[in-house]
Amino acid sequence: MYKIKRQIPNILSIVRIVLAFACFYHALSLNPTDIAISLGIFVVAAVTDFLDGYLARKWNITSSFGKILDPIADKILILGILFIFWYKGLVPLILTIIIAFREILLTVIRILLLPKKVVLASIQSGKFKTVAQIGFVIIVYITLIFKTSIMQMISPAIVKYIILTLLLIVASITLYSGYEFFARNNKVLRKLSF
Repeated sequence: MYKIKRQIPNILSIVRIVLAFACFYHALSLNPTDIAISLGIFVVAAVTDFLDGYLARKWNITSSFGKILDPIADKILILGILFIFWYKGLVPLILTIIIAFREILLTVIRILLLPKKVVLASIQSGKFKTVAQIGFVIIVYITLIFKTSIMQMISPAIVKYIILTLLLIVASITLYSGYEFFARNNKVLRKLSF
């Protein structure tokens, strides 16, 4: 039973990856019903992100595989849907790339540090960043689902401006959390040679 319990956080991460691709499939549709399904899948996947971390801390379960799998699953979900939003013309490519660069860089650093038995603690701004990204994605989903109704009340240009402003805020939070990560772990990172 204990062996199964130890694998639950990793299983949740694997489930998140599977859900992410199901989410992408439905998000590519123009049908509001498919987009609503994609949103539902996204929310379930986001919940597994918080749940696997919570269970790992509560049960004091950590593994090298889990430390690699969890952030990769997170990035697949968030970055995948952001790039789909870009593909659909909802968000600019440059901001999507900026967010992706930060996320991939820090994930690669954490993975490279694993063999050295160095674990860099999560910072509060990183957690806030994740919440901001998830919140932004949900807002864009809702805009897509209720597009017809929203466009009757607000002009498309204003909707686009609001989405752009929100993404700028999310990108700023993402960059700041990356800066804080490097600032707080500067001494550790300087001593290590990759």
